[in-house]
Amino acid sequence: MKTKLIIFSVFLAAASLILSGCRKDIAAQDPVAKVKSMDDLKVSSTFNWETTREVTLNIGVDIPTVSYQYNDVSVYLENPSNNGAIAFQGFAGNNFPLIAKIRIPTAADQLFIQLTPYNGQKQIVTMPVSENMSYTFKTPVNKNLNLGGPDCSAATAPFTLSGSTPKTINDGHTWYVTGSYSGNVTITDGTLQICGIFTGSVDMGQNGNNKPKSYLIVSSTGVIGSAGSPVTVSKNDNSTFTNWGTCHIAGTFTPQDLVQNFGTMTVYGQYNMNGNNGNLVNSGLLTINSHWNLINAVTNNGTIEVFGELNCNNSTVTNDCSIIVHGTFHLNNCQFTNNTGYLKVYLETFIQGSGFMKLYNGSMISTTDLRMNNDIQGFGTRNEVKVSGNLRFDGPNVITGPIECAQTTGTLVSGGPSNFTGGATFVSFSHIVNTISVTECNPEGNTPPTPPPPPVDNTWTGTAVYEDLWPAKGDYDLNDLVMAYKFKLITNNQNKVTDITIELTVKAVGAAYQNGFGIQFDNLLPSDIASVTGYNLKYSYITLSANGTESGQSKAVIIAFDNAANVIHQVGGMFFNTVVGAPVGTSDVVTLNVHLTNPMLTTALGTPPYNPFLIRNMERVAEIHLPNYVPTSKAVNCSYFGTGDDNSIPGLGRYYKTSNNLPWALNIPVDFDYPWEKACVIDAYTYFAAWAQSDGLLHADWYKNLPGYRNSAYIWHQ
Repeated sequence: MKTKLIIFSVFLAAASLILSGCRKDIAAQDPVAKVKSMDDLKVSSTFNWETTREVTLNIGVDIPTVSYQYNDVSVYLENPSNNGAIAFQGFAGNNFPLIAKIRIPTAADQLFIQLTPYNGQKQIVTMPVSENMSYTFKTPVNKNLNLGGPDCSAATAPFTLSGSTPKTINDGHTWYVTGSYSGNVTITDGTLQICGIFTGSVDMGQNGNNKPKSYLIVSSTGVIGSAGSPVTVSKNDNSTFTNWGTCHIAGTFTPQDLVQNFGTMTVYGQYNMNGNNGNLVNSGLLTINSHWNLINAVTNNGTIEVFGELNCNNSTVTNDCSIIVHGTFHLNNCQFTNNTGYLKVYLETFIQGSGFMKLYNGSMISTTDLRMNNDIQGFGTRNEVKVSGNLRFDGPNVITGPIECAQTTGTLVSGGPSNFTGGATFVSFSHIVNTISVTECNPEGNTPPTPPPPPVDNTWTGTAVYEDLWPAKGDYDLNDLVMAYKFKLITNNQNKVTDITIELTVKAVGAAYQNGFGIQFDNLLPSDIASVTGYNLKYSYITLSANGTESGQSKAVIIAFDNAANVIHQVGGMFFNTVVGAPVGTSDVVTLNVHLTNPMLTTALGTPPYNPFLIRNMERVAEIHLPNYVPTSKAVNCSYFGTGDDNSIPGLGRYYKTSNNLPWALNIPVDFDYPWEKACVIDAYTYFAAWAQSDGLLHADWYKNLPGYRNSAYIWHQ
């Protein structure tokens, strides 16, 4: 069998090369040339009439501040900003990638992948479609992050440092590190500019007035230390530290003069702002792994994340972007102003002493607890204060101005209506009316509550259509059985499928035969399924095992119904929803619930619609599958193969094709508008022939309702 398959593959490869030349000629002449009948189509033997394809996703997360495993990853076929439908949904985290196989329309040329961290900034990336699609979400670069800064073109000998020999800069010159340097540097008068990798230590500045200035500059290509080996930086008066690159600072950082961060800076101990001039200007990403003690001026245009407490004393803070505090925020004798800024506090925000907050133009505070000993004032467009825990007023202090204050249940520990003045309102989360958009600075946003969305479908709605005269050809109106389907995969927190819900609706029966319908899971054994419910069986030609799968099968097979007449409601006539002017009937929805014995990844399970098939006229061996899809054990040795118009060659894996490679069934990834009775699909759909004759390369979306794509006179409608 293996030898035959290899020989056949070589034959098909050679045939493909020959036929591809023919297809180019066809396309060059007129890809939309009128074809009179299906038999006139020139279709390659390798064309399997697929309108969908499988792709494998490997979506990772490498964001140090997002360690939680269950961060939502949603895959869209269209831009979610335009209400695109979700094609798949799962979870990912650091060292826990989402690995999944999904089926998408062949016509899709890109996917939209969205990461929604449980405690971070939402990200969306657009990826071109390929067989294996990999992407790793990283810490987002803030919109204000400036990767410019001074270059190192002036770095020339003798003012370059290398090796590890200690250096004192007291000559007023600029010294450079362009390669690697691991020595200790003291700067009393001059500049050290890092353009390469610096792993030593820095002692800069002199105490007292009228002393020379010292400067430490990290260019965009510069790196100080590493996460595993941060660098000590001692910073006294008369010194300026400017970072455009990447800095890892060890221990307690106590700068007594200006720090400017335009790149990425991590302080592994406390950050104590000290001295009269120990100010901070941040336009990049600053991470403080311990407490932040603040007594000077801060201007934040980027993101500051504090994993300890934030203690603000005798300081002025202007937050134009994002400050995130994992501990408690003590606002003591401090003026804190948010200009469309976002403040997130995971524990308590305590406004006390003479400290107060000002919120401007859609700013937002999101905190667990809030204790008020002074005021929060609002200005401009409406702002939001969101409290998920306890909210208390310890006196007559107020939240005032254009502010909506929301607490989970709308309950105050202490205080009352008099604490909300000047247009401020107090509501529960369920009564929020203020909308603040998600931005690069505000990853949380604030939206009024909406009814819970319906369960997310992990695939789109699709349609399987059949001609049922096999092994004889039909009329190719593709309406002998029109089966609309919807699959919902239920996954656990390991992205493994535990259950499959399948909804089926018969849209049309343009046939006199009494046909059944089933699905084979080519990758599953019957024992892989614990139970099946929801099928509609009335005739004895189908027998089931105890778990609800069909008995006597080597693979898991589920029979949805043994006769379409069981589930449709005809108003009159022989055919159902295919004849011009005939009454319109309705169909029940058959809902199959499949519970797997053990959870499985989609890479092992396969993708919907798996292997759907028609059972012709209740003759169990007479199955009709999609082209080259294998029959079940009940039909694998069927005597109809190779008879009539059928050109199946089971030994070569060729099934359900005619000698000129026409199919008896198609799977279409939309709710398909099928032709009227006796109206051929090539007349109803302008580009069907071009698609088939180009091996699917032209007009892969032939089934869509786009200008010029269809002739509505040949398409059934109510």
